[in-house]
Amino acid sequence: MDVGALTMRPTTVRIFSSHPVAAEQYEKVLAGERDFRLVRKEDPFQVGVFDSESASVEAVLTMARLRFPAMRPLLIAFPQDENECLRWLFRGVWGMVPFDRYKRDLPRAVRRLAEGQLWFPAPVIVRWMRISEARRASAYRMSLSKREKQIMELLLRRFSNREIAEIAGVSERTVKYHVSNILGKLQVNSRAELTAKWVPYFGLT
Repeated sequence: MDVGALTMRPTTVRIFSSHPVAAEQYEKVLAGERDFRLVRKEDPFQVGVFDSESASVEAVLTMARLRFPAMRPLLIAFPQDENECLRWLFRGVWGMVPFDRYKRDLPRAVRRLAEGQLWFPAPVIVRWMRISEARRASAYRMSLSKREKQIMELLLRRFSNREIAEIAGVSERTVKYHVSNILGKLQVNSRAELTAKWVPYFGLT
């Protein structure tokens, strides 16, 4: 396959907003970028853009994460202090863009998330990493093998079995075997239950 063709593949984005005017403005900003493709309905996508002023935004975010586990959420909100930013980080949000800077920052933030990076102020990320490191050290006392711990982190980052197989360099069948063992050891019944229980504990997004 042509490597150049892969690098030119557009980033897929979906807007989640209950305000038609706001949604139209966000779409207008993103539609002007040649490397983005806006999607609707059930099409798969990489980055979800959420409006914090929408009705029940946290419930919408939770449902979207369950239905689209590979999604990387980006929140448009009023300026937040560090504690509030951390709260959203632990809720699984990958980045936040202030309302008054969305025209400038929204495309840049979407690209950053598509590359697998966070979009938060540096002090927030430093605090998040320190908390995550402490929680991860505690969690690693669990009776998981080294490979199971690796796969668990990838699960919590909402990668599919196929993606985990590619990253870990094993077969998809092997991944399914490890996932089954992880769910059994942690006494949860599904990937969704695993994510709901352990993402806040590990501090992963």
